[in-house]
Amino acid sequence: IRFTSTGAYGVTYIGDLIYAPLWGQIARKEIEPDAAKLQNQQFLDFLKQDSHFKKVNALGRGRFQVEYKIEEQFQGLHQSFTFVNRNGQIFRLRATEDGEMILSGSAQARLYAERFEEVGLSMQGLVRVTTDAEVVEHNATFVRASTTPGFTQYDWRIRSLRDPPPRLIARLKIDTRTGVPLFGALRDRLQSEPDEAAE
Repeated sequence: IRFTSTGAYGVTYIGDLIYAPLWGQIARKEIEPDAAKLQNQQFLDFLKQDSHFKKVNALGRGRFQVEYKIEEQFQGLHQSFTFVNRNGQIFRLRATEDGEMILSGSAQARLYAERFEEVGLSMQGLVRVTTDAEVVEHNATFVRASTTPGFTQYDWRIRSLRDPPPRLIARLKIDTRTGVPLFGALRDRLQSEPDEAAE
């Protein structure tokens, strides 16, 4: 996950996605093979509808090997991004009216960890955020300077469904809704207040 202090962002995901309801039905032998095959194909077709999935390979049992890439800019009404989607959220990145960028990982894995583990599901990997914005709060495992000058890298090593979801809050330099510099707009408003008071 990459984002700048002016609201540009990019996301790259390389790894597996698992459609947990189908995986669970198969593990508990609650679904016929033909029905499972149909559901697997339907989810594959669903993923392929999104052009940002550059590669999607079905591995069976509701498991898919994917490569996803997107580069966008928060502006106007576009103020949030959710991966994979709103119904199957892994993480969300959003710009707030207060001039903050907030990354929040889904807590669903932790909430249903026991149920997932019962059917043989686990979660592991690396979440990395690279940004030049001023980070004011995070729960990253490691923090280091990025190879890109002026940027810092925040890493989360995910080893279990029970790990805390990634969280990071940073300050932006512009209002992504209008493109106006936040500090400049604030300064102008403060400078106009004494004149208004004098009147």
